Amino acid sequence: MFKKNLGHKGPSSLCRCLAAFVSLVLLCCGGPMALAADSLEELREKQERLEVQKEINDQRLEELEKTAEEKAIYRDELNQRIESVQKEIDGLRTGINELNWELGQLEERIAGKQAQIDKNMDLLKARIRALYVTGEPSAVQVVLNSRSLVEVTQKTQLLRAVTQRDRQLIERLNGQIKAIEGDLDKINSDKELLGQRKKALEAKNTELLELYREAQDLAANAVDQQWGVESIAAMLEGQMEENEEAIAQLEVEIYGRRITGDFVGTGTFVWPMPGYTYLTCNFGDGGHRGIDIAGGDIYGKPVVAADGGTVLYAGWNDSYGNCVFIDHGNGYETRYAHMSELAVETGEVLEQSQVVGYAGSTGNSTGPHLHFETIYNGELQNPMGFF
Repeated sequence: MFKKNLGHKGPSSLCRCLAAFVSLVLLCCGGPMALAADSLEELREKQERLEVQKEINDQRLEELEKTAEEKAIYRDELNQRIESVQKEIDGLRTGINELNWELGQLEERIAGKQAQIDKNMDLLKARIRALYVTGEPSAVQVVLNSRSLVEVTQKTQLLRAVTQRDRQLIERLNGQIKAIEGDLDKINSDKELLGQRKKALEAKNTELLELYREAQDLAANAVDQQWGVESIAAMLEGQMEENEEAIAQLEVEIYGRRITGDFVGTGTFVWPMPGYTYLTCNFGDGGHRGIDIAGGDIYGKPVVAADGGTVLYAGWNDSYGNCVFIDHGNGYETRYAHMSELAVETGEVLEQSQVVGYAGSTGNSTGPHLHFETIYNGELQNPMGFF
């Protein structure tokens, strides 16, 4: 259960059991400082997750801003198409109105011509009836029925005049009928064109409606997306601010001040108890959080920082006694407990192997030793994995 140190004689089984029991009590009790420190680590991890989420959201916002110009260009194109279609619609409506007016004029003209045709038709019918009743006089009849040559001449001229008028009436009637037929053809042509323009107008109205809807959807989607991303950004910023306040409050509560954590260690550890390698309790024994380093004359010997970093806390804890917590700035944290004296202060920036205190037996301890813990990204690690 305990590592054997070459050159040192191990403690009795009773002592080892007692040490394991004490270590278990330390782990179970932990003390408010240890629990608070764990809470601080959780808050820092949460802050890191929020920062990642915010970075992703910021990238999305940048993408939206990049496409905003393209959408604006497309929106302008839509507006131009809407304006063009609207002009076509206005032109079609004007053409339809003109055709309707022209049809009205044609219908009025046809009605007038039809009245003239009806009048001339009545005259022609009367003439035909008269000829049917009296018969058409021949030249012989005109001569025989005349009393003199003068009368013959007069009747012949009158007959010619009547025939000429009849011929003119028929010609005039034919001309009027042809004129009406031309107007009717024009009406039919205009009505066909009117129907085409009405269909075109209906199609353009449908196109215009679709363009309006597309423009509205484009604007609505752009607003919704922008609003959604900005809302998420505001929410994340709010959560980060709240989390940062909680971190600051907890840091002050634990360490008496804010911790910057700007220093970054080397990434490799040196042994924290130079000259002493005997372990009275291993990592994980009975839930033990670290390792216990002991030796016959270890009391008062210097304890050194396993790596450079910033002192998160240097002070008293009911379980750890005089203890030091160091943030190495790269995800790693080390803790040193049960020291007789401290050589550093909270917030102090340390170099690797710098003395942080002296071995002792303060807090929940049964004898002089150094309790040493290693933590990576909030998770306890076996310290022996680093040596």
